Amino acid sequence: MKKIFIIFLLSFGCTSIKKSHLNSSVEISVKSDLKAVIEVDTSKKLIGYASGVYLFHLFKISGDDRFGDGVSYNQKETPFFERIFSLTHSVKSAAAYNAIRTSRADVIMSPQYVIETNNWNPLYKQVKVKVTGFPGKIVSIKNL
Repeated sequence: MKKIFIIFLLSFGCTSIKKSHLNSSVEISVKSDLKAVIEVDTSKKLIGYASGVYLFHLFKISGDDRFGDGVSYNQKETPFFERIFSLTHSVKSAAAYNAIRTSRADVIMSPQYVIETNNWNPLYKQVKVKVTGFPGKIVSIKNL
């Protein structure tokens, strides 16, 4: 009798439910038709410097800690892993911030970056960036 009861419990004690459905990805795109009017002063240049020292070419141990947001370097958007793991991306962004901070400009027009990397040994890496460009001031933003 005990054997029948144990077999009965084991046969009905565990249940598994699997439910599936068909799905597809949802792509959302937002487009805004805005036009910015920017005045560019070509009589002066913006200059910004930044540097960073990295331990094991990965962990930042010194350098700038303020960055310009939205710096895309001639592409629509910097890929996620490049932003996270690229040492030069954060230093370029810091140089852009330093150039904007020292002026009354809103944007850097025609930025040019000079990047210098020093690999002293497998332990340390230093990245220095100099950015130059023209100061741009946003005059107005209009809907198209």
